[in-house]
Amino acid sequence: MSTNVVDRRRVNGPARSVEPVYASTETADPFAEGREDGRALDQVRPIFMKTGPLSAQESELSSSATASAASGSAFYEQGKIRVSCAVYGPRQGRKSNARMGSFDCDFRYAPFSCSWKRRSHVKAADEKEISLMLEHAIAPAIRVEAYPKACIDAFVTVIESDGRAATIAAAINCISAALADAGIEMYDSVAGCSMGLRGSQWVADCTQAEEDVSSCSALLAFMPSADEITYILQHGKSTPEQTDQAVQTCTNLCTRVYAVICRYLQSSLE
Repeated sequence: MSTNVVDRRRVNGPARSVEPVYASTETADPFAEGREDGRALDQVRPIFMKTGPLSAQESELSSSATASAASGSAFYEQGKIRVSCAVYGPRQGRKSNARMGSFDCDFRYAPFSCSWKRRSHVKAADEKEISLMLEHAIAPAIRVEAYPKACIDAFVTVIESDGRAATIAAAINCISAALADAGIEMYDSVAGCSMGLRGSQWVADCTQAEEDVSSCSALLAFMPSADEITYILQHGKSTPEQTDQAVQTCTNLCTRVYAVICRYLQSSLE
């Protein structure tokens, strides 16, 4: 039997091979020489916002949304985070005998907005969870008793994300501006802020690179005029003293963000 028979049913490997070169999995420390953008540990990124019609938002509505223009809309930008929101209502609610109105939120990432995972047009489980978080954070500020048998819907689209917790905080601020633009009666506007724990220090408004190396993250929604926390969420472990420090710092930062939102809303009326 000949020994030079070649089996053509399989792919024969090369006579000589070399060890493959794998990409390095090590990530650079964004805190090696201070923060990359030069901010202080308790400083948020620059904020830009605008209220008014957002024609692109119409394509994001579900089939239950009306074709008319939104009651209020807003665009919010904080560093590399870009969020848009359209508010519809008050309009006929789902329960005809409800004595108080309801607030519903639909949160979605654009397919190209996230660096940590490729997104499709199908709504993911984390988007549903964030939608409930936003409802719990914003609903206490709305005078739902003033809108019996009615519902108020907010549609939030993340155009670009840079930090998971920071993106949710930006969505809270964007919804507050859109509700004010829609003329919805509220007890106070809600401001959101996030922080990450790096060693023993809290870092405000973390980017995605900073959040990846943080051992703990905190998100807080706050009504400064009413002095009331509407929502708080923490991921990771921290001591009671560190948690108390995060709450105090977040409330102070929310007050600053609230002042920016109010100052813009006042200037838009002039």
